[in-house]
Amino acid sequence: MTTTMIMRTSASSLCNRHTGIPGLQFRSRIFFSKNHLGLFHGSSQSSNQNPSKSKSRDPQHPFDVTNLGDASNMFDKMLKQGRRPSVVRFTQLLGQVAKLKHYSVVISWYKQITLLGVVPDAFILNIIVNCFGHLNQMGASSSVLALFFKLGLQPDVTTFNTLIRGLGLDNRVHEAASLVRKMAFFGEGCKPNVITFGTLIDASCKLGQNGRAIQLLRLMEKYDCQPNVVVYSTIIDSLCKDQLVAEAFKLFSEMESKGIPPNIVTYTSLFLGLCKSCPLTEATQFFTEMSSKGISPNVQTFSILVDSLCKNGKLKEANQAIDLMTARGMEPNTLTYNCLMKGYCLQRDMNKAKGIFDLMLKKGSIVDVFSYTILINGYCNKRRMKEAMHLFEEMTRKGMIPDTVTYTTLIGGFCKDRRIDDAQNIFSNMKVGGPLPNISTYSVLLDGQ
Repeated sequence: MTTTMIMRTSASSLCNRHTGIPGLQFRSRIFFSKNHLGLFHGSSQSSNQNPSKSKSRDPQHPFDVTNLGDASNMFDKMLKQGRRPSVVRFTQLLGQVAKLKHYSVVISWYKQITLLGVVPDAFILNIIVNCFGHLNQMGASSSVLALFFKLGLQPDVTTFNTLIRGLGLDNRVHEAASLVRKMAFFGEGCKPNVITFGTLIDASCKLGQNGRAIQLLRLMEKYDCQPNVVVYSTIIDSLCKDQLVAEAFKLFSEMESKGIPPNIVTYTSLFLGLCKSCPLTEATQFFTEMSSKGISPNVQTFSILVDSLCKNGKLKEANQAIDLMTARGMEPNTLTYNCLMKGYCLQRDMNKAKGIFDLMLKKGSIVDVFSYTILINGYCNKRRMKEAMHLFEEMTRKGMIPDTVTYTTLIGGFCKDRRIDDAQNIFSNMKVGGPLPNISTYSVLLDGQ
């Protein structure tokens, strides 16, 4: 099937199981949840002025802290000042600590300053909602929104986007969708925006609910909210990962017809979908077309190409792709080399596979557990268990922790080599100090008996 044919697939082939978003009864107790939205209202702003030399309390002069130790010293210093700093300064500091992902610390410090009589504002409450969300403390998130109204503060779309993000992260997409419908009741400043829908669409896609994501895309039109390239790319990526390439290309055509230019993320997702679902020639043709349209493939795109070529036994072309990468000033990463090494293992060319592995070692710390597991698997398939065990011992000496796949691969190798006692020993070591065996582990062990 050609790319053109895919793009012209009829609407009847699209995923249209859902005709609407099921409504939920509003329950304020579960209305609020965790999130991981970034910082809020000016927390992303910066200034070239040294804050230590500035007497301004404006949010445009944030603290410059890069670690928890510096932040803790600054917090203690602020508490010891004769004149209590304003809530703005505390907001800046807590915002920085939230960026460092020390959410429990932020909440602890927030409780301290409120006990000292500092009255929170909307900015700091948004940060606290964010932190409670990351800590999966939904009841606390609810209480913070209640505090908005108690203090006479008006929550805005950022507040609700934060709560929606939390509901999505907690796999409560139904409730998040219900909340979107109720946002407008809280005032004009709470009208859902593209971030609102993008957040909910992203959560739906991560749950594999592509139909719901498309429904939400249509709902945006009712709210006069224009979807952007991020929204479209999120759905396209999810569809391609589920090998629903025809549906993905239909959305691709739609976004282009609306004047929304696709970016490298969009093209890379489509390219991955073609590599997984269509003949290699179809995928490589799309790769060429992408470049002709002025979209420069990135390292991820090239890695997908290398992987696809290797799976089809085209190692020469895969190496040429890597040469093209480096010619364009891009350095192959761990994924790129892992794909190439796996390709050589599939061809049972362990000398070249080991050569790629050694090249990765020379380049520094880009070898990971998966790299070792690929090479171990290659040796196991050729019943070269001495080399496989050497790699296994080497990775543990380097502080790498073999995962279930690594152990299962090694057990399978010994079973294939009729060394059942050695397989049992690896299995025993796995149970004592390694990861938990899975069904594949037991299956390999039983098959070897």
